[in-house]
Amino acid sequence: MVKKIIGKFRERLLASPQVDLEHKDMFRLAMEHSGIGMALIAPDGTWLKVNQAICNIVGYCEQELLAIDFQTITHPEDLQADLTFLKQLLANDIQTYNMEKRYFHKSGSLIWAKLTVSLVRDEARQPLYFISQIQDITAQKKSSEALLLAKQEMEEFAYRITHDLRSPLSSMDYVMKMVANYINKGDLPNALKTVQSTQNGIAKLSELVCSVLDVSKIKLQDEASQAVDVSLIVYDTLEALCHMENFARLDIKTQFEYIGSLHTKPNKFTQIVDNFISNAIKYQDTSKANSFIRVFTYKAGDEFVLEVQDNGLGVPAVHRDKLFQMFERFHPKASIGTGLGLYMVKKSADLLGGHLSYSVPESEEGSIFRFSLPLPSGAI
Repeated sequence: MVKKIIGKFRERLLASPQVDLEHKDMFRLAMEHSGIGMALIAPDGTWLKVNQAICNIVGYCEQELLAIDFQTITHPEDLQADLTFLKQLLANDIQTYNMEKRYFHKSGSLIWAKLTVSLVRDEARQPLYFISQIQDITAQKKSSEALLLAKQEMEEFAYRITHDLRSPLSSMDYVMKMVANYINKGDLPNALKTVQSTQNGIAKLSELVCSVLDVSKIKLQDEASQAVDVSLIVYDTLEALCHMENFARLDIKTQFEYIGSLHTKPNKFTQIVDNFISNAIKYQDTSKANSFIRVFTYKAGDEFVLEVQDNGLGVPAVHRDKLFQMFERFHPKASIGTGLGLYMVKKSADLLGGHLSYSVPESEEGSIFRFSLPLPSGAI
């Protein structure tokens, strides 16, 4: 191990008059006031001197860092590459190196950093200490990962939209040619009948286009958070959906254990409520005489929870891992749908900082959808 190879330098390093760090005023001031993390590290990996920026990055105070080595807080998958570079520095094969690596924050979370390291030698060209510069790039990494995910998602979205649009458009093109042929022959009854047969296809195409627009709105629409009355949104949603097919045959009850306002983005929250309830209505089991929907709100730990339970058709077990993916439909005979509803709900939940979950009731009939949102400290 490199640590064993360089360990022999430690005693000489600490005894060397050239490592009188406290009296190197200019260097000390540069370290202390640097906007990025700077450290002097012994050849065995022990921290010799650290500035406040490094402490802020990794969450340890100066005394805590000086008691350990950098290996202790380096992610195992990045350690070997780092040690290999250090070995090359010690062998004078390279003069400096740069790498992106992960550190463990004191809290246990991972920190991405850009590391630049060079080696200081004494007059006899023997290693004294490494100078390390550390920049926190966690935010940039997350942004890059989010952009890559968004790019992949949009590519899939474009492909699926193209596929879903091609079929009804091709069908309508064929139908219009048939209609023109009937009209040319003077067969108006068959022409009218053929036109009427395309209505379902046109309705499906219209719904798909509207869903695509809704997806775009979710991603582009900027909305301010404000206090919303959860119970009022639920009641308004039920009133708006009361004209859906088979709504009247449902036993719908609400139970609001979480009373009061919720600070969130009202339109996106309303969309989640609307989707949960409309799906429960749409996918009810009409063969049952006692079809029901239950809407609950409550506090679980430090989270607000909206829960919608029904005894409807449910989601087949083989499809549950794809529940919130785009263009996934589980009961095409019950509703034409576009397969974008739960995908849009997932996007809204992400933008609100919440998360979705699905489970099956103890009766093993129907569905339970939950939306959970962290509450600010002190919330009732």
